[in-house]
Amino acid sequence: MAIFCGLYYSLSALYRYVLKESQRTVFEKLALYCEAFTNLIPLSFVLGFYVSIVVSRWWDQFTSLPWPDKPCMLISAYVHGRDERGRLIRRTLARYLSLLSVLSFQAVSTAVKKRFPTLDHVEEAGLMTKEERTVYEEISVVHGKWWIPAQWFTALATRARKEGRIKDDVLLSDLLNELHIFRGNCGMLFSFDWISIPLVYTQVVTLAIYTYFMASVMGRQYLNPDKGYPGYEVDLYIPIFTVLQFFFYMGWLKVAEQLINPFGEDDDDFELNWCLDRNLVISFLIVDEMCQRHPRLVKDQYWDELEPQLPYTRSSAALRTQPHLGSAVNLDINLEEAEFVPMETIMEDDGEENTYSSPPVSPNTELLYPGFPQPDKPTTPSVDETGSQSGLKGFSDFPGSKFLNMLIGHSSSENVAQTPKKEGSIMPTFTLKTPSRKSHTSSQSENMKNQQNVEKDDQELDTMPQMTHDVTGTSVQQSSLIIDIPAGENNSDGPIDQSEFSVKTSKDTETTETVENCKEENKVVTFEEEQNQPTKDVVVEIDSSDSPTDQVRSPYEPILSDESLVVYVESNQSTVSSYAELLGKQ
Repeated sequence: MAIFCGLYYSLSALYRYVLKESQRTVFEKLALYCEAFTNLIPLSFVLGFYVSIVVSRWWDQFTSLPWPDKPCMLISAYVHGRDERGRLIRRTLARYLSLLSVLSFQAVSTAVKKRFPTLDHVEEAGLMTKEERTVYEEISVVHGKWWIPAQWFTALATRARKEGRIKDDVLLSDLLNELHIFRGNCGMLFSFDWISIPLVYTQVVTLAIYTYFMASVMGRQYLNPDKGYPGYEVDLYIPIFTVLQFFFYMGWLKVAEQLINPFGEDDDDFELNWCLDRNLVISFLIVDEMCQRHPRLVKDQYWDELEPQLPYTRSSAALRTQPHLGSAVNLDINLEEAEFVPMETIMEDDGEENTYSSPPVSPNTELLYPGFPQPDKPTTPSVDETGSQSGLKGFSDFPGSKFLNMLIGHSSSENVAQTPKKEGSIMPTFTLKTPSRKSHTSSQSENMKNQQNVEKDDQELDTMPQMTHDVTGTSVQQSSLIIDIPAGENNSDGPIDQSEFSVKTSKDTETTETVENCKEENKVVTFEEEQNQPTKDVVVEIDSSDSPTDQVRSPYEPILSDESLVVYVESNQSTVSSYAELLGKQ
């Protein structure tokens, strides 16, 4: 600014006090020429676009700084163990994150490089042990080794999973994903340091700025108003707007030059050394001192309040605003305009003034599967004796016919039965059918093995309809899941009233004499149920003998005994199995 003002006032003094009249005329023509052609430089566009790129890049570099807070919180939550080894694993994982940050910052920042110039300084600072440095130096690679602590982190986390300190693979995957984000941020810093804004673009912008103001020094001179030059009616000694323009444009360029590399030693650059100090303290504090610790649980002061409100001070009471409920909440609508009007039913027209009033049918299988043989009446779905639709009747032996019926929208008669359509309804009504039962076999050796598995803590109860796994011949307390299904005239086809569908649990102490007799004769026990036999009760017996798991409960995760059993009516056999599994868990 001082140089610009010095040049401007030197030319002004030369024009006013030194030059002769003929020389002043040449000076004035030169000033008009410079003023006319300075407007041809698109300075605002070139400089604005350049600064926009620089500022966006600067902010992206700041958001790429790696922060270990979230990875350390996951380490504290996922890596269990209050012993010395558990503490050692957690602190080592946190230290690897700090080591990765130091090696990354050391390569891109001059300030960090001056603080840790060699690996000796890193080892002396405690971020790397002697063994780790030996392993680090043995790795020979020409593309940089700053990523090696991330690999050590991965290997140590995997070891912790194998030792059982990380309880699940999902937790390990979540922890490694956070490590990948942390490592990715370090890699982005290398990318920003490697790929900079093209130097030619910076040179073009700088040259445009300096050229513009060199021409402005001559073109913005105040000329003699008596000569009547357009735009020079006023004669001033201080070019106010020219100085402001120089201040804005040149300041804009200097800001871009400062932001183009924020990893230096300027006052406005990123304080990476402070980031390293802060991250080391916070990471060790999270994974060690505050690991899985929190204040005692107490009731808050808003415990019995439905709508708690935070208090205001006297200085902030005037800043309290009303809750935003929407811009159209207080809109008044005329009562006459608020009445509902009857709407005409829009019927689908096929172009021949015929409306569709019949229920939809399945698409032609010839269109879906060209070359597939068609039944005799493909346009009308047939109805079998049970009242269910069959999309490919006549091709029931064809492999995959049931799957094809499911795809084209037809229902199978195995699980769902159709009732007659009601008057005024165009769609059929489907009701639930009793699940079909199958026969199951069990030998004495398998039953004895199942009885041994019941006594274990990690037992998995295998339940089947009307089948008891305890064949020792002793009286065993058992739980039963009884599903009452009213028997109608035709239980296999008739509808079932879901209101009469109930679930009961009972306990009995019965001894199966048939199983006991078969045990003595070492025969195979067969439990069979007829598929279409009408029945009212379906009983699933579950061995509920006392186990160590039921007697001793964890003080941290108590087992709730008042969990409600919700009945979900389904048309398959897995319904009964799900009830049995739920009772087994209780």
